[in-house]
This record gives sequence, structure tokens and C-alpha cells, in this order.
Amino acid sequence: MFKYIFSKKFAVQFILALALVTTAIAGGYIYLVSYTEQDEVVEVPELSGYDVFEADAILNEAHLSADIVDSLYLPEKKGGEIVDQEPIGGSFVKTGRKIYLTISRYGAPMVKLPNIIDQTLPLAMAKLKSYDINVDQIINKPSDCTDCVIGVEMNGKKLVAGSKLSKGSKINLIVGEGATGEKISIPMLYGLSLDEAQKLLNLDGLNIGATPYIDCENSEDSLNAKVFRQNPAPSENTMTTRGSSIDLYLTSDYSQIPEVNLDSIKSLLK
Repeated sequence: MFKYIFSKKFAVQFILALALVTTAIAGGYIYLVSYTEQDEVVEVPELSGYDVFEADAILNEAHLSADIVDSLYLPEKKGGEIVDQEPIGGSFVKTGRKIYLTISRYGAPMVKLPNIIDQTLPLAMAKLKSYDINVDQIINKPSDCTDCVIGVEMNGKKLVAGSKLSKGSKINLIVGEGATGEKISIPMLYGLSLDEAQKLLNLDGLNIGATPYIDCENSEDSLNAKVFRQNPAPSENTMTTRGSSIDLYLTSDYSQIPEVNLDSIKSLLK
């Protein structure tokens, strides 16, 4: 037996067996490492609020990549800001996975000014709203066409139907007031935001005057402020001319707002 163990034949067989075992162990280790790396998972970071360059750096650090698949026009967001992602933050994915991003557009899309000449003010306002064009001021001028649009201006320049504007642009409407100037009652604006108040005033052919903010300590207070006083005050006996301005006083202290039927007031905006 000992003679066989120390024989040349045994030595060859032993070396071959050892090589085979070593190869099997090495192959298994390489496969295991490869399999583990392929299935390594990482947590997807939450990217909302970051700009696209920051998001790309964050994803690279997590061994992930960014793929921008859509952009939306969101005036309240900065251009390039992440507004949606798939998969969502907090989920787990394999390394190397693409994270699909939706960002806010860098610039407002362009629209063409619709034809609103000789149309009534309410109809013109509704049409402009559908194009996301805002009215800054209403300027009344004598005209045979009472309460209808006779001109459109922006930054002192006359606009015509088909003029290209950025969505959200503010324009001035020239509105006919007849030979004597129509008198209208002053609408109640209590409880409305500045934007809501302006829209309601514009529907009546009126403009916003001064807009002091009371008891607003920061930008968030100003953003949430509502009208609690107006001058002239709303009254059945008080009338004003179309094109006049109404001063609005706004506050974030809602206890100062007079009790009114706010739903009834807001229904006029629909």
C-alpha cells in the first residue's frame, strides 16, 4: 500500500485531483462574486426639489444613473427642478439601474394671442384664461362698443391676434366704456387671495390699486395672505367707473377677515 502511495501513478492522480478541486473552488468563488455584484441592491434617493445636475451627482454616488423622460411647465417651480421620479425614493433597486426623471421646464411654452377684439370683456377674459394669458390692467377708453375689448397692449406695445406670448404673460386690455362711462357696483373681495381678487376685479373691468400686506412677517405669510379690507369698501350705494382701481389690504391673520359667504364670492370666478 505504501509502495502505491509513493508511486508515480498515485502522484499524478493526486495532482490532477488537487487541480480539479482548486479549479472548482476558484470557479465557484468567481461565480459567487459575479452573482452577488449583479444582484447588489441600493436604496433610491429622494430627488424631489433638487435640480437635474444635483440629482445626477446624487445618483452617480449611489451607482445609479438618471434618464430625463419628460418636462412639465410649472410656473411655481425652478427650471430643471425634479418634480417626479420612477422608481420613487426609498425603494430598492439593483446597482446600475436607470432612474426616470420628470423635470420642470426651463422656459414657458409659447402661445398665440387669440382674437378678442370686439368681444365682451367676460368672453375675452375666459378665452385668455384658456390660453394661460393673464390680464394686468384694464384701461377704459371712450368707444361706441361698450364693455368690449378694443385693443391689447403689453409693455406699451400694441398686440394683434396671433402675436406670440409666453404662457403666464400679463397684458393690458383696452375696453370701450361708451360715451359717458358705465358705473358699476364694487365687488366684495374679503377672504380672497391677491390672484383671486385680481381675476374678479378684471371680470368687472376694474384694476388693483395699492396692495399693502399687514402682519406678514415672511414670504410664506405673504403667499398665504387674504384680503381683509378694501378701499373703496363694497356697498350697494357706492358705485365706481369701469377701469377704476381698488386698494386691497392683505393679512395672514385670518381672524381679521370679516365673516362673509366665501363660497358665494368664489363662485363668481367659475
